Amino acid sequence: MKRFVCVWMVLLLLLSAMPAASAAAPLTYESAVLGFSLTLPGLTEEDVTLEERAGGVDVYHAPSREKWGGLMGSIEVVSPRSAFFSGGYDSLPYQVLAMGEDRVYLWKSPGGGAATGSEELADYSRVAQLLTTDVLRANLQPAHPDSLPVLNTWDRVAYLTAEGGAIRPDAPLTRGELALALYALLEADNKDASFADPFPDITDPDCARAVAYLASYGILSGYEDGTFRPDAPVSRAAFAVALHRCQFAAPVGRYGSREDFSDVPDGFWAGAYLDSALVLGWMSGYADGTFRPSLSVTRAQAATALNRVLGRDASRTAVPNGTNPFSDLPADHWACANVLEAAGALPEVPEGIVTVPEDALPRETDAAFFRSPTEGWAVCGTSLRRTTDGGDTWRTVGQPLTLEVSDLFFFDDRRGLLLGTDARGAWQVWETDDGGEAWRDLILNILWSLDFPTEAFPLDEDFWKAVVSARLRPAGTDAVYLTVRYVPYESIYARDFTACAQCVLTTAELGHYAVPASA
Repeated sequence: MKRFVCVWMVLLLLLSAMPAASAAAPLTYESAVLGFSLTLPGLTEEDVTLEERAGGVDVYHAPSREKWGGLMGSIEVVSPRSAFFSGGYDSLPYQVLAMGEDRVYLWKSPGGGAATGSEELADYSRVAQLLTTDVLRANLQPAHPDSLPVLNTWDRVAYLTAEGGAIRPDAPLTRGELALALYALLEADNKDASFADPFPDITDPDCARAVAYLASYGILSGYEDGTFRPDAPVSRAAFAVALHRCQFAAPVGRYGSREDFSDVPDGFWAGAYLDSALVLGWMSGYADGTFRPSLSVTRAQAATALNRVLGRDASRTAVPNGTNPFSDLPADHWACANVLEAAGALPEVPEGIVTVPEDALPRETDAAFFRSPTEGWAVCGTSLRRTTDGGDTWRTVGQPLTLEVSDLFFFDDRRGLLLGTDARGAWQVWETDDGGEAWRDLILNILWSLDFPTEAFPLDEDFWKAVVSARLRPAGTDAVYLTVRYVPYESIYARDFTACAQCVLTTAELGHYAVPASA
């Protein structure tokens, strides 16, 4: 394909104490055919060479190109976008850079680079550090941009519906119900837009809208005969695939030796997704060593798995009396709390937890927790403060904190937790047993208690470099959820894919996790 013209910006003048000198402007590339423009800060026309071909732009590192090849990668453009996502994108080294209304922009690594020992290697490495997916993603501008939907992990959205007071926990989840659930949980700027419904067998307008939206991103697809079959059950294998696709994520791998499922043969079409769902703690097999991939996933199983993905696993939540409105959900059902959580039936604030009165908090409060209407703690910068009169007066407790605190929780007037980041940006969990006068680090022992793929994080500092976010959420007066969202591996396959792990901490469990004070 004919090479298209690179448009270069004018040179900028640098002002300093030295005589004025000119510096090359950032490299700017525009493609009317592929529908995007791209500015690469820190790179100039001398650093890289861009060559457009049908469906993509090859990026070369110019100094090493003639001698070593030096191909850095390529920007691939796929239209329609659903064709890419539905086509097994996990098998290729792709990352999603941006979305267009009818296409997806991808970064493809060539799996090679400059030869080691070459005199150009240092310069090649410099260019490689500048030409990152983060830079590409931040600066690539589609001609007609569209939003990439993300799972709403910050709100407790209800996504499992009942009919006539029945929630049907053990009934198979249908394809239409899955579409409605994912549509409710996904957030994007374009959800109110109209998408053409490609499936004539969907009669319910809400289901049709959800399926059309999800199909445009390749999250769900129809059958070869052009139907969607909204009333057909979803298999456990298909559900595992959908969990990954609604995050535009490839399977994370197996992380060492894991027992094979006896009913999942080598080369099974969804085998990698089943392994990944197991490693990430979303789904599990059966006691007999099977996964039963063709078995229909039940509504209770689906709710439990989705809650785990969202960081809302309510398995350890005590269900308050009078909060179960469903006649067919026994209190002793194995997934009772998770089904109620999915249906939006659990209270936002657990029983016994006091809502923090904002007018009682000190100015510039970063985090606060009240265990009774009168007793509470607040973090203001590096200061921990305590009140025993409902916020009328506050006193400073202990030494200045060295964490940037995001959450705190107290089990009683002495035992409590702090969650925050240190000066390096690493997440920390601290424990006190004297009301906040002194704190000690808990996170090392907690780390190994969670079901993380430890082969990927041999050292605790390696894990905390991968953490994206963490939070404490009360599970009751004597228990708190620690939810950690992290990048499970350094990968070229997935776009900002994060895994979620959650544990429940109680005073009894803290005694097990606690690091001796002398340590």
